[in-house]
Formats: sequence, structure tokens, C-alpha cells
Amino acid sequence: MNNQMIKLRTMVFTIVLCLPPVFVMADNNEGKLLDVFIEEATQNNPKIQEAFHAWKASEYKTKHVRSLDDPMAIYGKFGEEVQTRVGPQEQKFGVSQKIPFPGKRSLKGKAQAKHAAMLKEKYEATKQEIIKDVKFSYFDLFWVDQALEINEEEKSILERVEKVAQRKYESNQVPQQDVIKVQVELSKIIQKLFLLKQNRQSIVVKLNTLLNRSYGFEISRILTVDDVSFDYELDDLMAHVKNTRQELLAAHLSVEKAGYEKSLAKMAYLPDFIFGAEYIEIGGGSTALSNDGDDAWMGMVSVNVPIWFGKLKAQVKEKEEALFAEQKNKEDVESRVAFEVQDIYFKIKTYQDIVLLYETALIPQAQQAFDASQTGFETGSISFLDWLDTERTSLQTRLAYYKVITDYHKSIAYLQRVLGGDFQGDRK
Repeated sequence: MNNQMIKLRTMVFTIVLCLPPVFVMADNNEGKLLDVFIEEATQNNPKIQEAFHAWKASEYKTKHVRSLDDPMAIYGKFGEEVQTRVGPQEQKFGVSQKIPFPGKRSLKGKAQAKHAAMLKEKYEATKQEIIKDVKFSYFDLFWVDQALEINEEEKSILERVEKVAQRKYESNQVPQQDVIKVQVELSKIIQKLFLLKQNRQSIVVKLNTLLNRSYGFEISRILTVDDVSFDYELDDLMAHVKNTRQELLAAHLSVEKAGYEKSLAKMAYLPDFIFGAEYIEIGGGSTALSNDGDDAWMGMVSVNVPIWFGKLKAQVKEKEEALFAEQKNKEDVESRVAFEVQDIYFKIKTYQDIVLLYETALIPQAQQAFDASQTGFETGSISFLDWLDTERTSLQTRLAYYKVITDYHKSIAYLQRVLGGDFQGDRK
């Protein structure tokens, strides 16, 4: 082995050893940044605000839907006076009030209250969906930033090695093939970095949109995430979701609402009442009677007569079918939620196993292979290109490791969405 080749290998080893490792995750304030993003999104996101105000509007409607209709005031003036025995009728005043059959207003109020409760669950579901999207964007940024760090590290290595190889080629100490190989790898890395930066910008734009920020907000690189353990049993999660998933609660409320509306439709067979009174002004007459010119009044009551039974029967059938549809929708939601819980549970368990595999086997093995290639290259038993392939495999293994960590955290975030947001993974 000539001295120049030894110097080349020594320089390569020095470059690699001086670069800091990136696969060890350290605790810092990155987890708090996610909490800040979530708080900002829940306060400012337009979808959440829309759902909130729709719920509040429905609550206000609940307060007035039970109220009686406005009373009717009546005034009439006779164009030609109507002569009576005690004098001419000149004008009259009246007031009337519609009173629904007892129980109708109560049912309308109950149905509206269920509708308001449904909108509250929709608001909570919207909030949890946005929180999930924020977490997904956050963890996607973590993955892209780790990929940028690793690829920039590899680019730095290749740039330095390329300079050394170029000098050695110019002095006929290494074949041109080595230089070309390094240059090709360097070009691939540069292309990856372009794509990663473009991808990062898209994720930043999406996250800023979720936070309702104005154009141009930058987000610094996210290089660590909190380590989250998961030791829950599937049966516990299945029992938990029944009381927390907003779409499931809303489906139950929708069934109850449809039940009240069906009962209200049946009450359409019962009449409503209008109570009223009229006061009639009578002008002075020409008689000598003691009540000559005295004003008159009368009380009134009227009742609607629900005799169009075909229409009433159709209304009841309509509400029965609507109730049946809501019951089937509830069953469908229950089925979908149960599937989502089971599906994401097994995915999380799988990701846990894969992360453990990387930490206990794949990464150590990749490091051992890289160390062996260093030794082999130093002793001349393997070529520079073989060493380069081993170095690239080591970096790709680290990339894959961070991708699995990202998928694991996104799965936890999705499970929180499936469970309605009350579930929390235990932080170590």
C-alpha cells in the first residue's frame, strides 16, 4: 500500500469521525413547540371557529324554540258603520294567542336540544381533526428535517472525498472510476436535498394554514420529538372509545333527535288552539236605553281541525324512516370506529416492534458493517467504492429508522383522534 492511498483513507476516516451522530434523540423543548402549535390552531383555525359558532347559534335556538308564537293584535275600522240597537259599530280592537297542544313545544325543545348537542360534538370532532393534522404536519417536518440533516451530512462527506479523489486521480493514484462514482453519488444527494427542501416548504405552508398564520412564517428545524410509550390493551381502548369519540356520540344524539321528531309528527293529529278577545267601540245611539252607546267585547277560541289524515300519516312515516336511517347510521359509525381502533392499535404495536428492531439490531449492525469497512479499507481488503456503499447503507438505515419513528408518532396521533382526543400516550 502506497503512502498516498493511506493518506486518502486517513482523511476519509477523519471526515466521518468528526461529523456528529444524529440518530440519538435528546430531550429539549421541541415537544413544547408542538403544544404551542396545537394551542394556536385551536384558537385561530377558521374551521374550528365556524363549528364553534354554529354550535353556539344552535344553543341559542334551543332557548327560544319552546316559546309561544307572538300574539296577534287586531284593529278594524268599519267603512260604513254597522247599526245596532244601541248604536253604530265604529271600530274594534283585538288580540289573540296561538297555544299548541300540550306537549308539542316540549318535544320541539328536546329535538332542538339534541341538535345543539350534535353540533357541539361536531365542534369537538373538528377541533380534534385539526389537532391531528397539526401533529401530522409536525412529525412530517421532523422526518424531513432529519432527512435533510442526514443527507447534508452525506453530501459533506462526499464533497470532501470527491476533492481528495480528484487530486489523487490527477496524480494517477486512483482510477477515474472512483471520482465519477463519487460525483454521481454527490449529484443524487443534491437532487434529494432539492426535493426535501421543496417538501419541507409545502409542509410549512400547510402547518401555517392550519394555524391561520399569514404568509411568510418560517419554522425552525425540528430534530427531536418526545419519546412516547404505548402499553394499552385493546379491550380498554374499545371500551374507552364508546364514551369519547365525537362522531359516535353525535350518532347516538341523532337517533334521539329523530325519536323526538317522530313523536312530534304523531302529535300533529292533535289540534292547536287560538285564544283571543275583541273590544268593539260603539257610537252614541238615538235610543233612550241605559246602555245606549256602550262598547262591546267578546272572547274567542278557535281550533284547527287536522282532518287531512293522508298528509298526517305521510309525515309520521317520513319521521319513522328518518329514525330508522339514523339508527342504521349509528350502527355504521360504531362499526367503523371499532375497525379504526383495532387497525391503528395493531399498527402501533407493529411500529413499536420495528423501532425496537432498529435500535437493537439494524442500526448496530449497520454501524458494525461500517466499522468493518473502515478496517477493510484501511488494510486494503476492500475498495473505496465498497466503503462508499457501506457508508451510504449506514446513512440509509438511519433514515429508515427516523421514518419508522415518524410513522409511530403519527399513529399515536391518529389513535388520539380515533378515541376523541382524551387518550394520552405515556411520556417517558
